[in-house]
Amino acid sequence: MYRNDDIVSERHVQAIWYDAALRPGELRTAGGAPVRVVDPGRWNLEAGPDFRDAVLEIGDDRRRVRGDVEVHVRAADWTAHGHGRDPAYAGVVAHVTWHPGPPPVADDGTLPPHCVRICIGDALRTRPDFSPDAIDLAAYPYAHLPDTPRPCELTFAHAPDAALALLRAAGERRLEGKARRLAALFVRNGDRAQTFYEEMMAAFGYKHNARPFRALAQTLPWRELPPSPHAAATALTCAADLGVAPRVPWRTANVRPSNSPARRIDEAALLFAGALPGLLRRLDACDLAVRKGQQDALDILRAARPLGARRAAAMLTNVLIPFARAEERLARVPEWIFPEDINSTVRLMAFRLFGRDHNPALYAGNGLLVQGLIQTHREYCLAVHPDCSSCPLAGQVR
Repeated sequence: MYRNDDIVSERHVQAIWYDAALRPGELRTAGGAPVRVVDPGRWNLEAGPDFRDAVLEIGDDRRRVRGDVEVHVRAADWTAHGHGRDPAYAGVVAHVTWHPGPPPVADDGTLPPHCVRICIGDALRTRPDFSPDAIDLAAYPYAHLPDTPRPCELTFAHAPDAALALLRAAGERRLEGKARRLAALFVRNGDRAQTFYEEMMAAFGYKHNARPFRALAQTLPWRELPPSPHAAATALTCAADLGVAPRVPWRTANVRPSNSPARRIDEAALLFAGALPGLLRRLDACDLAVRKGQQDALDILRAARPLGARRAAAMLTNVLIPFARAEERLARVPEWIFPEDINSTVRLMAFRLFGRDHNPALYAGNGLLVQGLIQTHREYCLAVHPDCSSCPLAGQVR
C-alpha cells in the first residue's frame, strides 16, 4: 500500500490519467457517479488545459461528454492557478486531482458548468502494486499512447511506402487549399502585395498570434509603412497597442522570448519597411519547384533578420508556395519542401500511423510530408475521434 504522497507531482497525475495501465479501472465523480474514460484526451504541451478533446461517459446512463481535462495534485490548485477566471479553461469538463477536496467558491472562480470532479489518489493508495517511483515521466506523452485500437497503425506501421504516398497526397491537398484561399483573397483585396503582406504577418505571429498579426497588417497596410525599419517598427507597435489589442488580444503567456510579439514586430519591420515591392520581385524570380530555388527564397527571407531556418521554412511552405500556386507561377506543389518545426500534432499523428518505435526520419526531412500529417489528422482523426475503429483511413488504402 502506497502512503507517501509527498513525491506525487502534477506530472505524475497527468501520466496516470493518460495511461490506461496506470489509471484506476473504476473512477467516480465527487458525487459518486461512475466515470468511464473513452479517451483521456490529447496531452496539451502548450498553455491551457492539460488535455484536449477528452471523451468521458458519466453516470449509469453513460452520458457522453467531450471537452478538456485539467489535472492538479490538490483541488485547491484550480483557484491557486487562476483557472476560474481564465476563459481558456471554459471548456474543461473534468477536474482530475490526486487529493480530494471541496470545489472552489464563487469568489475565487468556480469550475465551468457541468465540470465533474474526479479524485484518483484514493483508488491508487490502496493498490499494493502502485508506486509513483515506477513511472517513467520522461516517456510521456509520446512513448505511451492511449490504449485505443489504432487501425491505421496496423496498416501503415509495416507499409511505410503506402503511408508516405498517403501523406504526399494529403500534403498536396492542404497546400492546394491554401492556394485557393489566397486566390480568393486576391480578388477581395485587389492588391497582391497587401495579400502577401497579410499572410506573411500572420506567419510572423506563429500559431498563437497569427490572428492579431493579420489584423495588424490590415490596420496598418504596407503602403502606409514608413520606409525606415525603426520608424516602421514604431508605427506597427502603436497600431498593435491602440488599434489591434482592444479588438484581438495578444497571446503572451508561455510564449518564448524569441517568439514574443514585440520581437516579431521588429523582424517584420526589417523585412517590409520600404522594400515590399522589391522583395516580391526577388521572391517571384525563385523557382520554388526545385531545392535551389527554395533555398534562394529562404536566403532572401533571412537576409536582414535573425529569423530561424525552421521559421523561414514554415513561411516558405505556408505562404510562398501557396502564393505561387495561386498565381499559377508554380505548376504543382513540389514533391519536396524544406521542413519546418515538428509540432505536437505532427508527432501525435506520426505515432498513430507508424507506431511508437518508428524513425522520425520517415517524414521529418520533407515539409510536404509534415503538411500531410497535419492534414490527415484534420481529415480523419478529428472527424472520428475517439472511435478509431470506425475510421475509414486504413480501409480506403487497402
